[in-house]
Amino acid sequence: ISKTTKHFLYGLLLRLILLIALPALMDDGLLLPGGVVRYTDIDYDVFTDAAAHVAEGRSPYRRHTYRYTPFLAALLSLPMGGGRQFERVSLIWSVVLSTKYFGKILFCMADAICGYIILILRARSRKQRSNNNDVQDDQPKQHNSIIEKCIAQHINPSSEFIDALWWLYNPLPINICTRGSAEALVVLLPVLLTVALTVNDNGMKQLFTSLQTKTKRSMSIPLRACLAGILHGIGIHCKLYPVIYTVSFMANFSRQEQQQRRRCQSASSRGNHTNGSNDASSSSSTQQQLDQGWTHTLSEQMTYFQNCMCCTPQSSSGGGFPWKHPIKILMLALLWIQRLFLTPSSILFLLSSIFTMALTTYAAVHYYGHEALEEGLLYHFGRIDHRHNYSMYWYWIYLLRGRVASAEVVAPSTWVGNVPLIPQILILGFSSLGIAPYDLTFALFCQTFCFVAFNKVMTAQYFTWYLCLLPLCSERIQWSSRRMLLSLGLLLVSILTWLGSAFTLEMLGWRSHRQVWMASVLFFVANVNLLVAILNGYRVDKTWRSLFDTPGEGWSQKVKAS
Repeated sequence: ISKTTKHFLYGLLLRLILLIALPALMDDGLLLPGGVVRYTDIDYDVFTDAAAHVAEGRSPYRRHTYRYTPFLAALLSLPMGGGRQFERVSLIWSVVLSTKYFGKILFCMADAICGYIILILRARSRKQRSNNNDVQDDQPKQHNSIIEKCIAQHINPSSEFIDALWWLYNPLPINICTRGSAEALVVLLPVLLTVALTVNDNGMKQLFTSLQTKTKRSMSIPLRACLAGILHGIGIHCKLYPVIYTVSFMANFSRQEQQQRRRCQSASSRGNHTNGSNDASSSSSTQQQLDQGWTHTLSEQMTYFQNCMCCTPQSSSGGGFPWKHPIKILMLALLWIQRLFLTPSSILFLLSSIFTMALTTYAAVHYYGHEALEEGLLYHFGRIDHRHNYSMYWYWIYLLRGRVASAEVVAPSTWVGNVPLIPQILILGFSSLGIAPYDLTFALFCQTFCFVAFNKVMTAQYFTWYLCLLPLCSERIQWSSRRMLLSLGLLLVSILTWLGSAFTLEMLGWRSHRQVWMASVLFFVANVNLLVAILNGYRVDKTWRSLFDTPGEGWSQKVKAS
């Protein structure tokens, strides 16, 4: 058994032990008599109650506050509908199929699979970086290669353990899934599978080794786009928020397809030059064609972006964003429309996502009525909840609901409530078009982090939305800088402050609403400050190497020549 599989089994076993031990100690009164503090999440009670309704042939939305996809309740109702089929099973299976543990076991298995996908993708990224380092120049890198060999001998044997610490042994996702939260099953697993299909099909071939032994041919980009679109549509149907990733996935598939076209053109051109003549002029001409394409486009866009965004005087050549030239802005918009929507892979991804999302939603409405659309999907567009909410908006929501309850006041929907959407839209647009084509996982992380930080509702489950993406781009972030350490320290202080204030409010019964709100504001400031530190510490050069510093791309040879 490989080390990756061992860590996956250890992580799964740890979750299964905790999901039985911790509820027994806290819920059943073995540790805390009276069940003062329950370990099982209230959402799990909602899931099981809705599943009981489905097992009896009723709608899951008869359970108040069930606002999820009806297929989740249908899945959890499978043991309930067994009837006498499960009466004579063994003791172990009776525990597994019981209402108390069946859903939690499914959630823990999905969470462990998410950790396994993270291990595979990090191992592939680490292998790709090691291969890229082999093609760099010798003079300044000879000393580093010796250091890298020493590090490889002492650190690489435990690199899988370090990868497992990001998720499989992380206390937060372990706590979330063992308490009975369905995030890993309904949204994190589809998102990570979509990322694995989009970034590279080699990661998927490692996930399914049996398929790799039957065929050595890699999946084509259009096929991966279709499969990724299906998974993406399932994620949108289950949780809605993955819809913000759509443009990023399309941009990345478009870049892959156009880069593949240029490689094929360069290969055919190189073959023609080899058949015709082998002189130096033909090889230099072939090399010049290899260096064109998305590599050249990336360097141009980085220079263009620096001229547009940096606070430096514009050059005499007239660099900068063409605000005073609407025709140039229109041409730039048409360029991106062409890249996003006029390539077969991006169109296939979009159509398969829309079709899957529409099909699953139609099936939910067909079997469970229009309430499935209202409660399972449309409700999340305007969800407002002040309970267990880390967002700084919770106090305003709490006061507004008090006014509505005490007097017949209709909750206003003014432009002030839409102000938080502005930074989200800016980050989403920039990361989707400027980062996602070249570094998909970092773009998705930034989008999710910003979406969660500025959202009006923020529970502990929301943190897993971006924590599952952070391990996939962590090596391209500079964590050891002073700015980053201060930002992480501020975040830790804000979390401890919030937890202490919330404890006085919910457990001690103090009137500390304003203190909790101030802690929420501090937590918001710490999150925004951390996002700025991450963007400032982003290592663009590592993205360049991972994309273009591979044999046959011509980038290494170009660096040597310069």
